[in-house]
Amino acid sequence: MNTVTIRSIKINPTETITTLDVNEASIGADVIAAIGCRMFDVVGLEDDIDLFVDDEGLINGSTLNLPATVLAHRLGSPTVIFGTVIAVSVTPDGETVGLTDTQLARIQAALAQKPDTATVDTLVDSLSPFPTVVSMLRNI
Repeated sequence: MNTVTIRSIKINPTETITTLDVNEASIGADVIAAIGCRMFDVVGLEDDIDLFVDDEGLINGSTLNLPATVLAHRLGSPTVIFGTVIAVSVTPDGETVGLTDTQLARIQAALAQKPDTATVDTLVDSLSPFPTVVSMLRNI
């Protein structure tokens, strides 16, 4: 029996970004283990990219994931993310699949570039309940 893996990216709050292959047959368990959570949610981004995030990250004391939050804002979903994130691809039918080379390059470019003024403004608005982070963003 062949094991099918899903090419993904793991984004830690400490800005450590690594590639990760999760097993298609046990994707739920693999994501929970990789994120370190009890349950996860999905944040949909542009270009058929999904982020698996800790569903309880805000309330369980997880660290703000600024790289993933910036990525989400840059790719069309102005949300605040806490804890480790797994980025994958999704088909039009909603099936989780591995990231394509183009999607991987888009994520890498979004994480490597300084956010533009509009993105920073949206981030500041999104993070307004978190004053320490807002003051850090104003210095970008």
